[in-house]
Amino acid sequence: MIKPKVIMIGPGRDVMGGVSTVINNYYAIGLDNDVDLYYLPTMEDGSKVKKLVVAAKAYMAFGRLVKKYDIVHIHMAAQASFDRKSLFVKRAKKIGKKIIIHQHAADFDKYFFEQVDDKKRTRIKEIFGLADKVIVLSEEWAEFFGKNVCDQGKIEVLYNGVVMPEYEKKDYSDHNVLMLGRLGERKGTYDLLKAIPKVLEQIGDATFYFGGDGDVEQCKKIVAENGLADHVKFLGWVRDEVKEKYLKTCNTFILPSYHEGMPMAVLEAMSYGLTTISTNAGGIPQIIEQGVSGIRVEAGDIDAISSALIDVLKDKDKRMALGKAGRERIRVKFDLRANVIALEKMYQLLCGDS
Repeated sequence: MIKPKVIMIGPGRDVMGGVSTVINNYYAIGLDNDVDLYYLPTMEDGSKVKKLVVAAKAYMAFGRLVKKYDIVHIHMAAQASFDRKSLFVKRAKKIGKKIIIHQHAADFDKYFFEQVDDKKRTRIKEIFGLADKVIVLSEEWAEFFGKNVCDQGKIEVLYNGVVMPEYEKKDYSDHNVLMLGRLGERKGTYDLLKAIPKVLEQIGDATFYFGGDGDVEQCKKIVAENGLADHVKFLGWVRDEVKEKYLKTCNTFILPSYHEGMPMAVLEAMSYGLTTISTNAGGIPQIIEQGVSGIRVEAGDIDAISSALIDVLKDKDKRMALGKAGRERIRVKFDLRANVIALEKMYQLLCGDS
């Protein structure tokens, strides 16, 4: 069997965000053992100048390296990510390489219809038209891209996946609630903060842990204005052992996002057995079966957010049932091993077409 030679492009593996988590999970599961894989980071956290320098160096390195590889697998979002990665797409196409665009943007629909003009929309279609395969994270995104951006025939749905932890939650007695993700409007952080006072009226010992960067000062201001300091803890961006600690400490997870691809935070929380509340954004309906493996509410509905939290926090048995069903849902449908097998098959097919 051919061992595909793949150069993969995306953010630095230490960059804060879901895409880096996806890439690190590929390494954790051993994709680099099955594939001749070279990872080239094109973005690192820091100033605009630093990001520009990193991107320029990556583009020069790509020019030296790409001829050695059969497939160029590009992890792409929207806005600046699209602009950066389009240069790599064009260069790879020029020398006849197979190209996979792996689209992760939570708000590509908003970007496409509201943030760019007709000329840029045409360019977006041209860039995606150069790809041999376009990976999207859910059926909802497959429909969007097929209708608006590129040929439906080249679109493949590949769910994000997680490595199932050996840990399985047994104790659902506490009232600790966790949110992981960049703090701000898109993730619904402000909505959650506004819902907390109503929750505390009925669940007086509830504690909310926020793990993420973003609009921390604005969030702290809301907390101070509403007298929530005893019930809200900001952890900063958490990863590895610290993240695992809070996934074990809390038994309820919430992500009230307005826009999503397929959030790694939801997958991880459910894999640890946390009772999970989220919204209908992006691919979340593919993860959470309403009322069976979690609860979905409409983004922006603060009353629904508070009601869902009160409902699960008042009922230990319900928390346990939803948490265990959520873990099983991830094991069956979102185990990273199946994700990687599908990706490797895609590589093999592209190499066969070479």
